[in-house]
Amino acid sequence: MPIDTKLLKSKMALKEHNIKTLSEEIGVNRDTLSNMIHGRTKPSYPVINGIYFALELTPQEGRDIFFNDDLRKKKVLT
Repeated sequence: MPIDTKLLKSKMALKEHNIKTLSEEIGVNRDTLSNMIHGRTKPSYPVINGIYFALELTPQEGRDIFFNDDLRKKKVLT
């Protein structure tokens, strides 16, 4: 699931977080969070949930960061 890294990084900056401090607050390894932000891995639900609460995101901000509108336009292959 692609994420909006620019928006996520801006929200992190507003809350004075960097990858290290945010990973500590949500209880994940720094490398896990870094890999997710840089698109190497997909975020898990616990990580999304932790970020949502740590950054005090609104529901709309959460959707904008983690659930790209383009995903709704793609056909799912079964």
